[in-house]
Amino acid sequence: MKRLIYAALTVPFLFQLSSAQVLKVKKITVAEEVVETKGETKEVFEEDIKITRQIDIGEILSNLFPEINHIRKGGTANDITIRGFGRDNINVFLDGARIYGACPNRMDPPIFHMSTPQIKEVQILEGPFDVSNQGSLAGAVNIISKDPNAGFGGSVGFTGGSYSYMSGNLQVYGGSETVKVLFGISRQYSKPYESGEGKKITEYPSGTAAYKDSEKDHTAFDIFNFWGKVVITPNKENEVKISYAYDNAEDVLYPYLLMDAVYDRTHRVNLDYTNKSLDLKISTYWNTVKHDMQDKWRESSVPWTDGTKSTRGYMMKTLAKTKTYGFKVEKSYKLPFMKLTTGIDSYLRNWTADNELMTLDNSGMIPDVDIRNIGIYLKGDGKINRWILSAGLRYDNTKSEADKNAFGTANRNLYDLYYSNYDLSQTDSYFSGNLIARYKFDKRSSVYIGFGHTVRVPDPEERFIALKKPDPPMVNPDKPDWVGNPNLDPTKNNEIDAGFEYYAGMFGIKGNIFYSKLTDYIYLTKIKSKDNTLTAMSYQNIDAHIYGGDITVLGVLTDTISIEAGAAYQRGKKDSGNYTDSDLAEIPPLKTRLAVKYDNGNFYGLIETIYASKQDAVDEDVKEQETKSYYVVNLKGGFNLGSRIFVGGGVDNLLDKNYYTYLSYLRNPFMAGTKVPEPGRFFYMNVSLVF
Repeated sequence: MKRLIYAALTVPFLFQLSSAQVLKVKKITVAEEVVETKGETKEVFEEDIKITRQIDIGEILSNLFPEINHIRKGGTANDITIRGFGRDNINVFLDGARIYGACPNRMDPPIFHMSTPQIKEVQILEGPFDVSNQGSLAGAVNIISKDPNAGFGGSVGFTGGSYSYMSGNLQVYGGSETVKVLFGISRQYSKPYESGEGKKITEYPSGTAAYKDSEKDHTAFDIFNFWGKVVITPNKENEVKISYAYDNAEDVLYPYLLMDAVYDRTHRVNLDYTNKSLDLKISTYWNTVKHDMQDKWRESSVPWTDGTKSTRGYMMKTLAKTKTYGFKVEKSYKLPFMKLTTGIDSYLRNWTADNELMTLDNSGMIPDVDIRNIGIYLKGDGKINRWILSAGLRYDNTKSEADKNAFGTANRNLYDLYYSNYDLSQTDSYFSGNLIARYKFDKRSSVYIGFGHTVRVPDPEERFIALKKPDPPMVNPDKPDWVGNPNLDPTKNNEIDAGFEYYAGMFGIKGNIFYSKLTDYIYLTKIKSKDNTLTAMSYQNIDAHIYGGDITVLGVLTDTISIEAGAAYQRGKKDSGNYTDSDLAEIPPLKTRLAVKYDNGNFYGLIETIYASKQDAVDEDVKEQETKSYYVVNLKGGFNLGSRIFVGGGVDNLLDKNYYTYLSYLRNPFMAGTKVPEPGRFFYMNVSLVF
């Protein structure tokens, strides 16, 4: 509320991006003539997270912004899409560092690898306007962790809720102005939640994917996190940040898929140096994820389809590992009427996944793939009268290479069955860039138009995955082999964005539209073996387009009451390729959000409604199913006991609706076929103490 009033009343200010929610305002003085302007951005702060049930940042973002949707796999680890773009089509960074999950089916999406108590803010850039990083085809998300303060202090937090959900965290900081240190730990635990019809999510999978009766009340997730950060500031000009984080997620159930995670362990290290007088930033990072998933809690693990018994406790298992190294050097220059920034960055992404399926050895399902990238970029921002102009240019060289010796006995010759010519080493070189112009009518209102061109190299799974399925009749014909396409070209996005923001008194309205023309968009397809006897799921390059927009209305009704209303719509179509249905898959339908807030400084309350329309524009080529519309009501509130204690609580899905989001089940290639409903009525309470 205070941020909304501040946004409405401050005279010399400019929103960083045009259709942002009023969550952060960048204030500029009259003398500061140059500001950076990009595409569409959103920002979320720890205060916004604190009043939720804090299970999952992906779900939190989906509830706040209509153009962001979450992919429900289980009780946590929800992946996200932005404007209908998902997976590697959007970049996710943790404190500016790249990180990638290890699971081929994204049980552990990148956004999962920082717990909510660590988060200071989330920055979301929509559209192809990020030249500072390779591969931000349609957006970028940067999750920023908290820094330590001088002196000594900390916080303790606890959340308890329905379905035995418990979360606790402790954070302690200390030090001088020269050296400051922060340490934190957290733990999250839950049983399987129930849907609006009173069924546990472990009751929804059927057939061999069903959970054993003894496991239907199994732990839904048990997650431990530890993190630390040291900030060294020898003088006003220089600062060094060193951080480490460890996550251990165990017993994570995914009814959406055919297996569950026994464990998912992550190590992250970041080192950042800033010199203010030189306007120089240097950063380097390393992270690794190790992920073990099995079907040992499912019916499929007991009898195999040929009548034999599994003596190892599972029928299928994948052990996957990924590691990422990277660095970035960025230097800015303040020139007359403009700010110029130059940079160079590089990273190495390695991914290996070994699969066992019945008696088949699918080692090298992801065959020890390296992606090496180096890029240079230049971006500038300037102001001419009422015009604010921004431009960026980037050049990248990326090499993708798989190890042919990593394949197991089952999948060793899989590529030879389906391709006459292929190469397990590919090098791609390409430019990307953008140009944005904003015209300011006054201190608060403006319009903008921007064009961006971005390129995204195929990921290791799309080019090099190799999973051999058992021979018929043991295999379900709807679950054929899974074979990458080493001959894929990078995806190119040429996008036009336009938007406006207008303020009158205590009310504001802002919106944007976009049209994305996609060349060589990477998309699922079925292919035949060279002798036409076998079928595999693979990937193809197609041409497509996605268009849509969103609008937000904000208003301060009284000194204590404000409103937020938003809506987003997007639609995707195929323009070429091997298809019979022209609709693009996984494009969410119209979604709206209306929130009424009360805040008197001591007590905070909110009633929120979220509506999504029916989605019948589905891609039948990948067996998408229509999803009904839904409407849910959430209540939350809290109050401060003095300056150090906050007590809050809420009810999500107040009316106990049984509903599904459009992204509630997996399309091909695994086709688990299980639609995972959203949680039913969920009560929770938050308590935090600052000391």
